[in-house]
Amino acid sequence: MAPLQSLLLVAGLAIAQAQEAPKYTAEEYKAYQAVTAEVDPAKKVDLAVAFIKERPESTLRQHVVAAYQGVMNDLQTGAKWNDLISIGDRFLALVPDDIFTISLMATAYQKSGNNAKFVALGEKVFAKNPTGNLAYYLAKAYLDLKDDAKFLQWGEKTVEMLPDNHEILLEMTKKSGEKSKNAAAAKYARQCIKAIQAASKPEAASEKDWKQYVSNTMATCYNIIGNVAFAAQDFAGAITNLENSLKYYGRNEIAFYHLGQSYWQQGKVDLAMKNFAKAYLLKGKTSAAAKQQLDNLYKSTHQQSLAGQERVIEKAKSELP
Repeated sequence: MAPLQSLLLVAGLAIAQAQEAPKYTAEEYKAYQAVTAEVDPAKKVDLAVAFIKERPESTLRQHVVAAYQGVMNDLQTGAKWNDLISIGDRFLALVPDDIFTISLMATAYQKSGNNAKFVALGEKVFAKNPTGNLAYYLAKAYLDLKDDAKFLQWGEKTVEMLPDNHEILLEMTKKSGEKSKNAAAAKYARQCIKAIQAASKPEAASEKDWKQYVSNTMATCYNIIGNVAFAAQDFAGAITNLENSLKYYGRNEIAFYHLGQSYWQQGKVDLAMKNFAKAYLLKGKTSAAAKQQLDNLYKSTHQQSLAGQERVIEKAKSELP
């Protein structure tokens, strides 16, 4: 046999022997079998964790991890959130960056109402796999936690990925308005109006509840757009949007007060007086100022007299819902 052929034959035999050699020891295989044979979920995971800790380079590791993941999937299917969290914690102590465990534990914390734990893990999941639904749940959690800065951050991500999510758009509108971020408030309000007009009633909602939700949403959004326009001295825009707001909720005394001022700025004194009268009648925080404005306007058009003003007030009262 030629020298080259001999060398090739020897090399081939060596490769074959290496391929046939076991990739794990008998002790390793026995430990692996103990994992798969265990029926108690907690004990199975304890064995799996011990195996991985003691044999981090074992070729059987992937099969042990698969057995662990099977336990976690079963716990998720059975909605056994506390057990899932307890077992997941033990695994994360060994493999802290395991995204499978982090994801399932985030779900468990969210389902069990632990928002502080949920957001901590949920943000890690989003970094690996960004989805609109996860952004939505994070935004909702931060809203419940009253963390406005984080809510606005995740609310923005939500509406970028789910532009028709009227629920988050409404909350973004209100929070931006509360923080005097007028441009953002008006932007979200317009998006929200568009989204709610295109939305269908959820199957779980009653007709009455859905109608009430839509009315409240429309009233809020038009009111905020109107107030933003008023603050910018865009009185025509204020009138249009505040009037639209009142179609959905007709007892908004601040809207009436701003309408009175807006109509007055446009020289429409009768409409201004009627809206000031409505604001006065609703006895809110603008009531006294509205009555003073009404008196001033009425006197200016009635020879400095208030005689007959009650007719304006009665007319306004008859139009209030």
